[in-house]
Amino acid sequence: MAASTGAIRRRSTKYQGSVFAVGLHGLRSGDVLVPPSASGPALLIDDRLNGALFSSRFTALRPLTPVDSLWIWAVLNSQSGCARRALLAAGSTTGAVKTTDLLDMTLPVPPLAHAQNLRQALAQIEERTHQAEAPAESTWWATADLRVRNDWAITLATPHPDLLNDGEPLSSFIRELARSRSTRKAEAPEEVPGTLPVVDVSSLAGKPPRRWVEPETSGATVIAPGDLLIAGLGDYSYATVAQRPGVADPHVFVLRLLDQAQGPALAHYLNGREGQATRRILLRGSTVPSVTRADIESFPIPREALDYDGDAEPDVPLAQQLEQVLWTS
Repeated sequence: MAASTGAIRRRSTKYQGSVFAVGLHGLRSGDVLVPPSASGPALLIDDRLNGALFSSRFTALRPLTPVDSLWIWAVLNSQSGCARRALLAAGSTTGAVKTTDLLDMTLPVPPLAHAQNLRQALAQIEERTHQAEAPAESTWWATADLRVRNDWAITLATPHPDLLNDGEPLSSFIRELARSRSTRKAEAPEEVPGTLPVVDVSSLAGKPPRRWVEPETSGATVIAPGDLLIAGLGDYSYATVAQRPGVADPHVFVLRLLDQAQGPALAHYLNGREGQATRRILLRGSTVPSVTRADIESFPIPREALDYDGDAEPDVPLAQQLEQVLWTS
């Protein structure tokens, strides 16, 4: 396979360096982008990324066939693939995997029939890694006397502040909103009998748990299946319907719903374009953006958002999903 370099977060305004684009003889659909960090996920390029720019810090692989693209993406993101990449990065002062080492990495090659049988399952998992972005706001102007207004942050965030009044407050769908106190002093770095995983913002984003704690720890909020979990920090809500017990990190809101059947619809809306646009209005803090308890309780949910009838998104980390499909199917 051929190799070149690529991939950074879309719409980044912080990167300064050499870039190339998807399309017009640059990267193309089927290329696989591998981050320098062994813990970062690989990205499968498709037509949705046409026009996106990618930095030279990442490595782009061009598989020989489309079938190979999905297989390579899945193997690199599986638990076994992440562990193998971590071994390649061992000894590096920066923790990065060199392109030469990545190209020398052995990759299991399945029979063509087996790979084709798994293609649909792998494609469904890969599809769930995509999320539609809200269109960029057009420029606007407004006059306001900041000396007498206390909502100036909202005025500066959006030309449509009426979004905050469009729907029922999220508090009307919940019977309790809980948050944990810090459990750091009682946590273990590995799972031991009697402990539960600590669900933090990175866990909501799909990464495996890194900490475990006994549920009886003072101040810990125990997550029950069916609870709606929302990130308190960061640009994204990563709303998830819990499917197994855990202990909430202090930066995760735990919402006990009046009707658990509404959980998938609420999570789908909070993670969608409109929900993310409203969240951006409410974010506070320039270094670490965050939302408050009052923000979550007042978050408007349009009535039509409840018409969503899909299932809850799986809360199993991507690496575990791929591990199960690749090696146990």
